[in-house]
Amino acid sequence: MNVFKARLESFTRPKRGKGGTKSQSNQKWPHPEYFLATPETLAEAGFYFDPSSEDKDNVTCYMCGKELSEWDERDDPFEIHYKKCGKKCAWANMDADGRFVFTDKNRLPTSKAMEKARLDTFCLERNHGASSKKMAKAGFVYSPHDSHDDTAVCIYCGISLSGWDADDGPT
Repeated sequence: MNVFKARLESFTRPKRGKGGTKSQSNQKWPHPEYFLATPETLAEAGFYFDPSSEDKDNVTCYMCGKELSEWDERDDPFEIHYKKCGKKCAWANMDADGRFVFTDKNRLPTSKAMEKARLDTFCLERNHGASSKKMAKAGFVYSPHDSHDDTAVCIYCGISLSGWDADDGPT
């Protein structure tokens, strides 16, 4: 579920139980809109809705596979994702506004850790013509809106580019 729209829709689609059967109850996000963890903020933070009979508010990060549940009213999906997965997940390194907070030198745009985290987003699909390594080094992450999209976004300035040709480069 690497596409934002699919992650967001996971909060409203009927769920399949273990073994591929539809669950008896149509599970939906169990928390009120005033919670910080809403379907929108969770999808933006990289999560899709993945409930079970034991964890009715379970979500899973599409990139690193981290599962989180038992959300409280003031739980910030971005903050919690970073605390749990900040060293290995590109989406966990973004804040709620899609920016990075540079209190740690490993989160600087030029750090090897951040470059690798950005590069990992391109490893999911290869629907772009530019070199993944060059894209990641230039500050871009792969951020498609559907399965045929090649959109890449600079997570530091917010510029998004698409329609990449084989000889295009990010700089």
